[in-house]
Amino acid sequence: MPQERKILVADNDQEFLLSCQYAFSILGMQTIFVPKHGQMLLDAIRKERPDLVICPIFMAYCDAVQIMEKLRADKTAFCPDFIALSSSDNELLFDHFLSSGGAYVFIKPLDSTVLAERVYRYLERQDQKNHLCHLNFSAPPDVSCKAAELLTVIGVPAHLTGYHYLKLGLTLLFENPTRFSYGTKGLYHAIAESTHSSYRCVERNIRTAVEAAFDRGDWEILAKFFGSSISRKTGKPSNVQFIATLYEYLSRKSTVQCVNR
Repeated sequence: MPQERKILVADNDQEFLLSCQYAFSILGMQTIFVPKHGQMLLDAIRKERPDLVICPIFMAYCDAVQIMEKLRADKTAFCPDFIALSSSDNELLFDHFLSSGGAYVFIKPLDSTVLAERVYRYLERQDQKNHLCHLNFSAPPDVSCKAAELLTVIGVPAHLTGYHYLKLGLTLLFENPTRFSYGTKGLYHAIAESTHSSYRCVERNIRTAVEAAFDRGDWEILAKFFGSSISRKTGKPSNVQFIATLYEYLSRKSTVQCVNR
């Protein structure tokens, strides 16, 4: 990660806290400890502004859900992500925490190394989602650069020929949207002509790029982005749906930016 993450942990088990400190430090994350007390945790969150909070679901003064609600009720307050610790397996309790905005629930005792690795991966996914939501378009938009950013966030490997075909295809669509009037046929021919390739080569390489994204990419991002266009049979959208979704996203971002100006 580009900067040290700050993790706030509320617990009274000194052995667990020391193991967390070691496990998180290996992954480049700083840990700050507070007692298992709702008011102390709430004060520490407001003071330290951590990237993530790990705490028991139930604490003295107020529980984890109440803390999240208090922070959200104060529009100016900083509200980090929450991971809960529980000593019992209670699905109703877990559902209440997760539906209130919590990220994960872990049952104690647990391996602090596993906890640290899960937190690390979770924060990385959040970074990708935030980057996806905040692609900043200028007017007129630099479609090629923004398309490259978008493809990278989605998980299309940049070394694939299909990645470059997709980036070029999105640029060509912005120049002339009618290239998509008959699905991908006109667009593939335009890409092939620009790259001195063939229609079949373009189609095959783009299909490979889409498959790679859905094999290696973050499923939460892909599911949120492509939604119902993902086929239950193949586990991915068709090339037409994939390109159309990217084009609509870039178009919408560009339009919003222009309106805001």
